[in-house]
Amino acid sequence: MKYQKSMLKLMENILEGKGEKNIEVLIREAKTGRNSSFEALGFLEEMGFVRIKKLGNQKSVSLVRDNSVLQFKYYLDLMEFKSLDPLVKLVVDVFVFSLFNKKKIKSALLFGSVLKGKGFNDIDILLLGDLRVEDVKSFDEVRSKIERFFGVILNLHRGDFNFDNLFRGVVVYQSSYVLEYTKAQRQYFEFLDSVYDAIVGKEKSLFDVSLVNLSYVYCFSEGFFPRAKVDALDFFNKEYKVRNLNDLKKVGVEIGKKIFR
Repeated sequence: MKYQKSMLKLMENILEGKGEKNIEVLIREAKTGRNSSFEALGFLEEMGFVRIKKLGNQKSVSLVRDNSVLQFKYYLDLMEFKSLDPLVKLVVDVFVFSLFNKKKIKSALLFGSVLKGKGFNDIDILLLGDLRVEDVKSFDEVRSKIERFFGVILNLHRGDFNFDNLFRGVVVYQSSYVLEYTKAQRQYFEFLDSVYDAIVGKEKSLFDVSLVNLSYVYCFSEGFFPRAKVDALDFFNKEYKVRNLNDLKKVGVEIGKKIFR
């Protein structure tokens, strides 16, 4: 693709700015070379992604808001999401798993402080669709599990499914997504269910169940498929020492970060 590096940097900056931007300011902020920037912008205009308007001796650039540009944004969103803190990616992936049977949810976006740097106090997710307060409250159980296990506050917001809202953050889910997880990832969801019950003290035996589940997660992630749970535990114990619930949570998060990269 022509002008790929400059084009991606320029489009990322334009998408962040949303409105019109002076072309000189745009190039300076994107930190791209002048010649390659003008060529890339000409290419983007020709393809219908941006409009370039002349104002006296100055030129301004604005985004064309249509489905083609939205597809471009989804690509940039994916790259930004993949660059985030591993714990953020893990928590979001776990939450997204809970969205697939919610027919009213058309899209979910990540926004707020979590996108601005490594330090974050909570994770803000915007749910888009024809939603009521009750629809958001239906996630109380999964939100409670996430907050108790990962120690991260999850803030859920609702909005209409429209172009304006789709540009408000990083899209992490669309209703057209195909549900596909590895064997290790599927086992990890079973581990989360059992370890949450162990945390809230439902049964003491659930600690042992959770440990076995996490052992299978680790085995599958390493390409080892044990015949029995004792084999899974032996393989797991060679790498990790889990003596209590705090150890289990710590190791569970560490392994989760590796398999949801």
